[in-house]
Amino acid sequence: MHSRNISNLSIKRKTEEVKVYYEIGNIIRKNIHVNGFDFKLFILKGHMGISIQVKDMNNVPIKHAYVVDENDLDMASDLFNQAIDEWIEENTDEQDRLINLVMKW
Repeated sequence: MHSRNISNLSIKRKTEEVKVYYEIGNIIRKNIHVNGFDFKLFILKGHMGISIQVKDMNNVPIKHAYVVDENDLDMASDLFNQAIDEWIEENTDEQDRLINLVMKW
């Protein structure tokens, strides 16, 4: 049987199983940094799409979205950015923002 490798995706013909980089049910974690503040990003691969959740550093959820295509991802990205901006506004004061500006020096 013929097989092609495309990046991390291995496609096999006929009855052979298709193997992909991320398995369904796996949770991918990443720390993100926005305007000097740290957040946690969790991505869960599902059967039809991915579930994305942003949490603060105390593991308190900020925003969640289920994404099935790139259009959904663009909309979710806008929603996440807005939710993070709101979190920063509600959970920090002027001194916190000044400290973060100084830390960029």
